[in-house]
Amino acid sequence: MASLRSRAECRWQPLGEGWVKLNFDGAPRGNPGQAGIGCYVHNWECKEIATLASLVGIKTNNWAKLMVLVEGLHLCRKLGVKILDIEGDLAIIVNSLRKGNMPNWRLNTLLSKAIDLCKGFDRFTVNHIYREGNKRADELANMVVDGIKLLFEPA
Repeated sequence: MASLRSRAECRWQPLGEGWVKLNFDGAPRGNPGQAGIGCYVHNWECKEIATLASLVGIKTNNWAKLMVLVEGLHLCRKLGVKILDIEGDLAIIVNSLRKGNMPNWRLNTLLSKAIDLCKGFDRFTVNHIYREGNKRADELANMVVDGIKLLFEPA
């Protein structure tokens, strides 16, 4: 019962000064199905500094989540991020990034792109978070699938 409570109380946690956090999620309707991807970037003061959301077509869950990770890493590199904490709610993606390979070999090309992008940061960590703590990224991905047009303005 305690694990259910801690999961329900799960929320985004900031890191130390200088760190930036990337949360990412993909949302296909079906597997495969029409998929949206969404991610957001926060600084160490919990201020959202960038978001990304896009419709990517008919994709599997794993493909959508790995694709948004790659797009989110590109975004962080464009922002000049040096120290990055990456959080996602799909353990297979998080563990594959840590290990450097995917059980599904078809996704290894995307995983290789993510690994190469990670090499461009001075420091990075990769962590799994329960989906309850990843709500904003999930919202972004689902909104584009629902046809909601998103307007992003720089902070």
